[in-house]
Amino acid sequence: MRLRTLILTTALLLTGRLAAQEHSLWPEKMFEPFKENYFLTGIPLNQKPDYNTNDLAYQVSVRFNVLRLPSDWHFFWGYTQQSLWDVYRPSNPFRANTYTNGLYFYHPFRNGRTELLTGYEHRSNGFDSAASRSLDYAFVNLTHEFCSCLSAQIMGRFGVGSIGNDYSLEMFDRYEGYLNAALCCHTPDKRLLAKMSVTPLFRGDIPANLSAELAFQPVPGHDWFYVTMRYHYGYDENQNDCASPDVFLKHMLRVGLSVQPRSMAGKLFF
Repeated sequence: MRLRTLILTTALLLTGRLAAQEHSLWPEKMFEPFKENYFLTGIPLNQKPDYNTNDLAYQVSVRFNVLRLPSDWHFFWGYTQQSLWDVYRPSNPFRANTYTNGLYFYHPFRNGRTELLTGYEHRSNGFDSAASRSLDYAFVNLTHEFCSCLSAQIMGRFGVGSIGNDYSLEMFDRYEGYLNAALCCHTPDKRLLAKMSVTPLFRGDIPANLSAELAFQPVPGHDWFYVTMRYHYGYDENQNDCASPDVFLKHMLRVGLSVQPRSMAGKLFF
């Protein structure tokens, strides 16, 4: 009887320990925003604004948290879709969609001010054959908050690009870049954000892709609602145009709403 009780007690303790270990590996949230989510409309600054050139741009980005590993490492799958919509033209066609799938490792350091994000991404315009444009690359992204009002980020990546059925580094050299640097000035409560991102290009007629943004949270504590103004200059917004004879340089100013992710790595990683 005592042996049976001992065996049963030991089994229950082991089961509880394993359950606790499994629980510690299970993330608190299964789904949450990854990069910035936005819904913006605007006009070009290098063309006459009309129903052909004005557009609506939106980005949907989510993460599925898979594991929370020891030492506060987080492993997750992420999906981001960026769309350019000619909503003011007859029949409202979509000009371009860019789909990004990736596997990521995220680690906040103990100082609470530094975040590491690394992983692998596949980025594609969704077409095949000669119209296909895609990128496959590994990246390392380091974000540091210097004080309650200033954060910076540096990201490096390298991989292969595809133009049609041919692999070429032209996608990185001329359109997408290998490096990205970003800066964010914000209030201590992060209700007001001012961000700028620069991606140097090593071949082509412009030195870099540029993005800048102002975002204001009118209701404190509601991450789902930011009033946002965003500026973009460069080639990386529309992957369909890359390496085509009529490649179009984007120079857009847009306003709308956005959802900012909680981590600074996600806020600046755009």
